[in-house]
Amino acid sequence: MPIRILVVEDNPRTLDIYKGALQRKVMAVGPVGSPDGGAPVALEVEGADAVSLALEKLKSQAFDLLVVDLKMPGSSGEEMGGLEVVAESLTLDPLRPVIVITGYGSIALARQTLREGIFDFIEKSDNAVDMLIDSARKAIAHRDEKVLRSGNPFTAMTGVEPTVFGGRNKELEFLEQRLDRCLKAKYCEHFLVLGNWGIGKSTLLREFKKLQQSRGNLACIVPLEPHQPGTRLADVSRSVVEGILRDLPFPVDRFKRLVKYFDSAGVTVLGTGLQFSRDTTDRHLSPQAFLHDSLLHLWHDLNCKTQSLLILLDDVDNFLPVPEILQTLQTTLLMTSIREAKILVGLALAQESWLTLTSTRLHHPLARFFLPRVELGPLTESEVRTTIVKSLSETGVSFSPDILSNVYQVTDGHPFEMQILCHHLFNNQLSRRVGIDVWDKALEAAINDLGAAVFDRWFHEASAEEAKVLTLIAAARGPVSAKDVKEAAEAKKVRISPPSITKYLQRLSEKQVITKTGRGMYAIPDRMFRAYIASRHQTE
Repeated sequence: MPIRILVVEDNPRTLDIYKGALQRKVMAVGPVGSPDGGAPVALEVEGADAVSLALEKLKSQAFDLLVVDLKMPGSSGEEMGGLEVVAESLTLDPLRPVIVITGYGSIALARQTLREGIFDFIEKSDNAVDMLIDSARKAIAHRDEKVLRSGNPFTAMTGVEPTVFGGRNKELEFLEQRLDRCLKAKYCEHFLVLGNWGIGKSTLLREFKKLQQSRGNLACIVPLEPHQPGTRLADVSRSVVEGILRDLPFPVDRFKRLVKYFDSAGVTVLGTGLQFSRDTTDRHLSPQAFLHDSLLHLWHDLNCKTQSLLILLDDVDNFLPVPEILQTLQTTLLMTSIREAKILVGLALAQESWLTLTSTRLHHPLARFFLPRVELGPLTESEVRTTIVKSLSETGVSFSPDILSNVYQVTDGHPFEMQILCHHLFNNQLSRRVGIDVWDKALEAAINDLGAAVFDRWFHEASAEEAKVLTLIAAARGPVSAKDVKEAAEAKKVRISPPSITKYLQRLSEKQVITKTGRGMYAIPDRMFRAYIASRHQTE
């Protein structure tokens, strides 16, 4: 595809000179690895002799480079109308290089006024045309270099940290408050991070860790391993301590008091110092005593290096088969010696898992103990846009405004779905631009990936009859009732027992694949899941 340049200049003669010089003397080649890699690429230069025309072209066409004279009448009569064109270009495509042309003696003012997003400033003079040609060549090469040295900035799999952490300012402020109170108050306020799949709990924990480290203090993230019902609490508590030590930046043998305690307790530290021998005798050491003594000795070893220790337990859902360990943790954190230590603990898990863990009378105190919480929801439209634009900032690739809007509308701001969809949109870019023409293909690829990762399991957890109801709901434009499902089944000649529809709706709601939106009304909350059902499963 050709390299396209828009030149904005209100003097017709000067406009023709700029256009002609660029068309004759600027040579472009396609980036290596692109369809035009290494080969000459056609150059198209368009002009606009008024601000209104320039704005119209920027909104309706794609350009790789903008050249604009600042001093020309604006749409409202202002003298520096070129500023309006620059602002619109940066809004539509923050990655597009902009070359600003300004009058004699006003370069300093222009630089001060336009500090960001401008590739070069050129002063009107006898050699302005030569300077423009040289600057245009560099701008095009600079944009191509970004494509060459950068890969796809969007993550297409769970567990991989995104290149840009978008939004979540309130959540970071929440941790700031917990950390401040941990240092200034008599005790720490242990907390929860709650959210459903793919909402960004693990990513937020990594940002929490960075925040604590930026203060010069220590933090660790412990991805909890799955446990089976009947697992000994002693083994579970050991796995927690093991995970803490694994993520601290010091070898275990640096913790003199802790190692001495392990020796006395009959716990052997193996090779790398990151695993415990599982075949040692317990010597009648209770899980609570082991957890308490390990944390206390670790704190005494670390308090000369850090003002506080932040411990972030991820995937606490894996404690569902052994919920007693959370009561053990709570009792440990309540002990005076641990309360006096500056150890702050955060638990990350799904909202539903937390409700399950605290549903029995035995575990009710947990809900009161871990009262401070962050409940993660989807990103706002502004946060989605900002995240995408920042992710693309070093790639030389841009998404059209329609694409940015569609990504939010289809994913509802779900971070994981957004990353997968944007990954495929980026892969389908043409000459560094992602337009609406590649949307359908990228969306189909994203749905396939999400199907393999999550949606296939959701759908196949439904019985055959429930799946029919699910498919009928997905085809509806909004929330439906049992009566609506019955009428849709009759219209589409889907064989299903009408008296059982209400029961199927309730079961699907219990499985959390649909939600109740009102009295007797149900819907599939995840738009991508609806699209998956519509494209992959048809009612019979």
